Amino acid sequence: MKVLFIGDVYMEQGRKAFDKYFASVKQEYKPQIIIVNGENISDTNGLSEEIYKDYLKRGVNVFTLGNHAFSRRDYPEVLALPYVARPANYGPGTLGNEYVIYNYNGTRVAVVNLLGRIFMRDPIDNPFTKMDELLETIDAEHIIVDFHAEATSEKIALAHYLDGRVDAVIGTHTHVPTADEMVLPFGTMYQTDVGMSGVKYGIIGGEVAQGIRKFVSGVPERVKAEKSGLLQFNAVLLDLDTKKITRINIKEE
Repeated sequence: MKVLFIGDVYMEQGRKAFDKYFASVKQEYKPQIIIVNGENISDTNGLSEEIYKDYLKRGVNVFTLGNHAFSRRDYPEVLALPYVARPANYGPGTLGNEYVIYNYNGTRVAVVNLLGRIFMRDPIDNPFTKMDELLETIDAEHIIVDFHAEATSEKIALAHYLDGRVDAVIGTHTHVPTADEMVLPFGTMYQTDVGMSGVKYGIIGGEVAQGIRKFVSGVPERVKAEKSGLLQFNAVLLDLDTKKITRINIKEE
């Protein structure tokens, strides 16, 4: 079974990159299950119900989120949708699915979303011990973890911690694809960050001029998305049967 995991789709330009490359990537790699990180997919961060329904019609099966899971006013309705996994390591009583189980021809694939704690501002629970708890309750043949985290060391540590207990740990959040795809000693597939889908020359999707200004002045500003330019589309293909992980990096020239 092949799973296509598409990195953070970043706002309007990310949706444009998805529209342009998704069909051909799907045709070339022929995945049975498609996962999209949609925590920045709407123009106000977060995932909208409209985008959710549209992408499901086009072949996406599961959405994962991240630190912007609660950014939209309609987040309670979005988190109630059946194929949306929000970060599981928020506290008890948090709305939404801690994981999603997608059934493909009788084979159950669990998709878990976790949030890192290093350099992240939310007072969340420990992702390591939270995953231990989830593994006691998940009933599935395969488990894929989207670890939405800033620190590469935290991502690699979690992957080794879960090695042999889950099929894959795929990093998101930094928007920069890493060239370290590997299969760990006990069989878990791993990549530190799958990258983003969106504008190529932005600053992780944001305006170049604004990003530079923030670093020069030190004055914080809410990030504005870059509105035009060449595109990139980043994903990873996971073969759950052969334990092979393949990077998919499309960058326009």
